[in-house]
Amino acid sequence: MLVVLVLLVGITLVTLTTSKTVLLETQIAADNYRTAQAVAAANYAMDYGINYFNNGGFDQVTAAGVAGSDGIVDIVTVPTLTSADGSQTTYATLTFDNSLATRCAPATIGMKSGLITAIGFSDDRLASRTISQCVVPLAILRNGGPKQPLVAQASVALTGNARIINRYTNTTIWSGDAVSIGSSSAMETYIKSTASGVLTQAQLLDTNDSNNTQLVSNRNLGNGLDIIDKDPSLGTLIGLDFFKNFFNADSRAQVKAMADAIGQSYTSMSSAVTSPVKSGLIWVEGNQSMNGGTIGSVTAPAIVVINGDFTLGGGATIYGVLYVAGKYTINGTPQVIGSNVVEGTDLATGLQATAPIVGGNGTISLVFWQNIEGGAANPLKGLTSVVGGSWRDW
Repeated sequence: MLVVLVLLVGITLVTLTTSKTVLLETQIAADNYRTAQAVAAANYAMDYGINYFNNGGFDQVTAAGVAGSDGIVDIVTVPTLTSADGSQTTYATLTFDNSLATRCAPATIGMKSGLITAIGFSDDRLASRTISQCVVPLAILRNGGPKQPLVAQASVALTGNARIINRYTNTTIWSGDAVSIGSSSAMETYIKSTASGVLTQAQLLDTNDSNNTQLVSNRNLGNGLDIIDKDPSLGTLIGLDFFKNFFNADSRAQVKAMADAIGQSYTSMSSAVTSPVKSGLIWVEGNQSMNGGTIGSVTAPAIVVINGDFTLGGGATIYGVLYVAGKYTINGTPQVIGSNVVEGTDLATGLQATAPIVGGNGTISLVFWQNIEGGAANPLKGLTSVVGGSWRDW
């Protein structure tokens, strides 16, 4: 009987120990599962936040939820994650902080840089995980962008009634070959009037050539000092070398991939000119034409890359930088508030296209806009980056 009793006690102790171990392992497995859910939810929320920021910064809607800027950091609701069978749902929160008190330490308070913090939760809300990362605007334009309204690798021969205005500096055209302003009966270039004081942005970008300007070049006056042509430092840059002189990129494919990432890489210009008006980085492949519509705005400009020849006509308007890899033809009465950069490459051969690379008989109003990336209140769509080494997981 004593032996049986000892065996019974031993078996009982083993059973209890085994049960406790099983319960502990079950609890550990459940905790690990909850933690994995929270980590997944937090990572999803961070990806969501970075993508949101890349589409226009921290201030894309008003307090009423209407698209636009109101100077207040947006409150963003992260969609829930539900399993395929609908049995489990995880949650996450997302906050933006652009204050000077964050470890991201932006130079000034604004909507272009700051801290993104994501908190993920398990389906039962018992486990949570917090991650954060710093984000900043990405300067895709080299040295702050073009310094003239019109930059061309080779010859310019407009025959229409063009108006080229620069109220920031004293140059209007920079070309690697001849600028034949005399071939036009009415083309004129203007710089800021000496009588003008400090101008507002609206005055700087005014398309009316009689406001705060002085005439410098036309058919009768000839090429004034505002036109820099036959510059070998520009004329010797062919193809990709010319492209890299204006973009912080090692290849065209890098810039195209950035446009792809935000769904703004197209094979037709008509896809880029739709409502609502598009802004930020836009890539259009092949020879194109634009005969109406608007791209960009004063508050949300665009960087448009045409990887081919381009005809701009009708009443089309572009706010921002227009880069044409091929030849550029101007018809109708378009407006460009920003800069035109023309590479003039025959993309089929990789060689310089036949002269002139800028031509047409249109009546373009080309008004220079300086430092488009830096001057915008929000980062341009598609042109942001996370700060390397700023990831924190706790």
